[in-house]
Amino acid sequence: GINAEYMGENKVAVNTDFKQLRAYLDHILKNTNMKCLTSEYSLEGDCDFLSANLYAKSSFGEDALANISIELQDGKIEGFVRIRSKTQGIALSLGNKITMKQKS
Repeated sequence: GINAEYMGENKVAVNTDFKQLRAYLDHILKNTNMKCLTSEYSLEGDCDFLSANLYAKSSFGEDALANISIELQDGKIEGFVRIRSKTQGIALSLGNKITMKQKS
C-alpha cells in the first residue's frame, strides 16, 4: 500500500509574505518543479482556505507527494506543507527547498 512505500515524512510550517493563497501555491510549484494534482476547478475562487496535492519526481527518479494546507488569517497565510516520499532524505531536501523558497 501507499503507506508502506512512503516512509519518509516531513512537515514544513508555512512562513511567507505572500498575501494570496493561490499566488503562494503557484510560487511553490514554480520553485520546486512540482506538479499540482488538484484540479484547477477546485482551486478556483478566492476563498480563505486552500488545500492542494502536489507531486514531484526527483533527479534520482524518486517520487514525492506533498499536501499544502493553508488559510488566510488576518491577511497572513498560515498552514503546513506535508511531504511524503520513499526515503527520508528526499522528504527533508524537498522540505528545505520549500522553506528556502517560500518568500516572494
